[in-house]
Amino acid sequence: MKSQRAGDLSALACAVACGLGNIPAKGALERISPELFNFYMFLFAWIFSSVPLLRKRERDEIRQVNVKILGLTFFLAIIFAMAMSLNMTALKLMEPATVSFLSRFEVVLTVALAYMILKEKLLFIEILGGAVALGGVFILKYETNLTISKGATLMVLSSFFFAGAEIIIKHNIARIGTASFLFYRNLFLIPIFYIIIVYRKEAFFLPGIDILLLTMAAGLLLPVLGRATYQMALKRINISRAALITQATPICTALFAFLILRTYPMPVEWLGGALIIGGVVVVKLAEDRFSRKTN
Repeated sequence: MKSQRAGDLSALACAVACGLGNIPAKGALERISPELFNFYMFLFAWIFSSVPLLRKRERDEIRQVNVKILGLTFFLAIIFAMAMSLNMTALKLMEPATVSFLSRFEVVLTVALAYMILKEKLLFIEILGGAVALGGVFILKYETNLTISKGATLMVLSSFFFAGAEIIIKHNIARIGTASFLFYRNLFLIPIFYIIIVYRKEAFFLPGIDILLLTMAAGLLLPVLGRATYQMALKRINISRAALITQATPICTALFAFLILRTYPMPVEWLGGALIIGGVVVVKLAEDRFSRKTN
């Protein structure tokens, strides 16, 4: 019971961290490109993820990572780079809560990929929930302005890459340590985003202190605390329960965006977001119920 409660709190902490992290990210992205933002965000994230080196257990975990796990982490870093590039480009275009609503579609894509790749059973109720969530995506894609429509497309693509990464992590969760994964993934992402900047011939420069502080806050909240608390949750509760609790992320994002940025989604964005979250909740409840029946 204590382990489950700790897992629930970890999943809720993930929702709060990710919801709050979108706010400084939005502020920084209004003044620099998504690629430059990602470079500095993961630079700060790597510095923060190096803190566990102060403790012997985490230091030993990072030192003892074998070549196979390093290769797996590098491969995941490439997938995360594509996902984050699309995600931050969408955040530059749209209101933070709308981006957070669309990011929930990742859960539906994860279930679909688990069916196709891991051969997991797909229930009719999961298909129904996925259809509802897809309806929400279509509303945001076709019933809003051109900017939001473009952002919705970017977020669907981003969700596909995030879902692929989650399938790989889910399949290897017992082999991937939280501290070592964060340390090496964030380390690999720094040169990856630098290469992207050079390839796109974008200006590479040191932003002002205000932008660096916003980027630092985002680096702590999104790739470090957000990922660490989610992996801590997965080690104590099943993925369905964790995914259900983290559906609070868009609500946290909307709340923080209103309190800090004084922005909020339009009614049609709330409708699309509600359908996405509702569909995802149906999918995860059905998955959780099926797993309890079979165990």
